[in-house]
Amino acid sequence: MNFPMEPLPTEKPPTEDRHRAFFRIFTQISKAIHSGESSDDILRHIAAHVQELLDAKGCIYWIVDRDRGAIVGKHSQGFSYRSLEEMDYATLAELFPRSEERLACVEDARNDPRIPDRERLGKRRVGSISALFFGITASLEGILAVYFYDQRQLSAEQVELVTALGEQGAIALQKAMSFDEKMIANMRQMVEGLAMALEAKDEQTHGHSVRVAALARMVAVEMGLSDGEAETIHHGGMLHDIGKIGMEDAILQRLGILNKKELDIVRRHPEIGARITKPLNVLSNLEPLILHHHERFDGSGYPKGLRGRDIPLGARILAVCDAFETMLAGRRHLAAMSLNDAAANLSKESGRHFDPKVVRALFSGLMKSPEVLGLSEEGRRIIARHREEVRFVANFGEGAFF
Repeated sequence: MNFPMEPLPTEKPPTEDRHRAFFRIFTQISKAIHSGESSDDILRHIAAHVQELLDAKGCIYWIVDRDRGAIVGKHSQGFSYRSLEEMDYATLAELFPRSEERLACVEDARNDPRIPDRERLGKRRVGSISALFFGITASLEGILAVYFYDQRQLSAEQVELVTALGEQGAIALQKAMSFDEKMIANMRQMVEGLAMALEAKDEQTHGHSVRVAALARMVAVEMGLSDGEAETIHHGGMLHDIGKIGMEDAILQRLGILNKKELDIVRRHPEIGARITKPLNVLSNLEPLILHHHERFDGSGYPKGLRGRDIPLGARILAVCDAFETMLAGRRHLAAMSLNDAAANLSKESGRHFDPKVVRALFSGLMKSPEVLGLSEEGRRIIARHREEVRFVANFGEGAFF
């Protein structure tokens, strides 16, 4: 849906005209929300119309996560006020702290020490700032800030107009997030169904993808990745071997004793898996993880021979978790290893086959969450010992490979 930006009169219009303009804008935005328009577009146009309605120098609509202490979205309009636009979360929270009041004001922005002076003249061009708060979820909040050249306070009427438009932005975000949650639930069912179809072909690998996915999520969280990134890597773990779904059962049952021709066939599964997921919009973000989960840190892997950080982080995580689970579980023609031997292999190959920081994150995660593998106290001690062995490589050894 298009949001026509009809210029408002330069002179302040009568109250009736201003209300007419507001209701026209409000109606447009409401229709956009109910027709499924992008929440980003809606917020961008809210910021633009607020600037026009108030004859302001500029406007910014932030989306912040108060629990995580992070800015998760931002849409601005008008004068590029870098001193305000480029604030980190801590500074923004200090300038606009959460309170029972709906409105926060900075009366003298030029001289307020909380606002960093990021440009020589930028801070000198803004006199006052008014900000309103909008609840989105328990942790997410919208902050709509309007800034003026002079020192100005919003009238009660202007606060009502901005509040109504800002709440429309919050509604758009709530609706988008509700849709995203449904999409994630549907995607999870699709991923699990595909993974189960693959593992039904071979009893020996039953549960492999589920265990790899659980380990991969744990490692992603340990490495400080977001919930969304951890979810994506978990899905990648569930589907990392989906390219094997069309391969002959006889080949899959000979894993561990394959001849060269059969090995070449099996090595095609990352590319086949990537081709399977790429056309599916809800799975397309898994393509690089599936394609590169057999790359090696030193460049000796396949299919592209990527090395080091050229390998997507999610694929590096899957490579470690896939290898570790396979060593522990074994295969028809490959004996299962003890926990000590499997952990020792990972430590030994850190910096060569595996990213040492990922290996160490795996060991650290298992120390905190031993239930992921059902580790005993002795198992935790084994993991702790090998975690210390890989510390030197993780902190100092990577430079030798670049």
